[in-house]
Amino acid sequence: MVIVRMKKGLKIFFIFLVISLLFSSQLPASQSSQKQGTLELYYGNYQINEPRFKDVYEKGGAIWGIALSCSLIFGFDFYTEIKRFYKLGLLTYTKEESKFLLLPISFGIRYVLAGKALSPYLGGGKDIYFYYENNPIGTVFDFADGYHVLGGVYLRLGEDFPVLLNLKIKYTQVKAKENDLNTELGGIEYGGALVITF
Repeated sequence: MVIVRMKKGLKIFFIFLVISLLFSSQLPASQSSQKQGTLELYYGNYQINEPRFKDVYEKGGAIWGIALSCSLIFGFDFYTEIKRFYKLGLLTYTKEESKFLLLPISFGIRYVLAGKALSPYLGGGKDIYFYYENNPIGTVFDFADGYHVLGGVYLRLGEDFPVLLNLKIKYTQVKAKENDLNTELGGIEYGGALVITF
């Protein structure tokens, strides 16, 4: 079992998510909170849960992309995310430059508890990670698959206003295999998105 040590900010986010769930369950959903779908412009931080990755590229870094969702039934949504994560690092012994590019594609189903001001959600699904690494040792371009769980909350900026804020945390497990060596590309991700509803 992998135990992830989260920063203080992540713990505060979890508390905020729980409070949002409790608060929004007491509020009736307004007509304006009912949406057919969303387009989200996302920016966050991604920490790959692999010690060898941290040795070369230090800590995680910025991840950004877009997400689309569409309403299903009974408060469930289908969503797809496409993101980009890029790092420059130094090889452990030779200190030569190494480049790493990750293109995660995720899709899944989540339950959204619609409220007037806050709409928390929980979900999970499948991931396909395309990855590219280039350094003097060699070049690798491949893909691996895995799964994720996520939680977050939509913040409504005003009644009948089609723009929301989305605060989210996500945990992914994706194992890549190169030369009989398993590498964990998954990890913890947290961030926010500007959301356009339609």
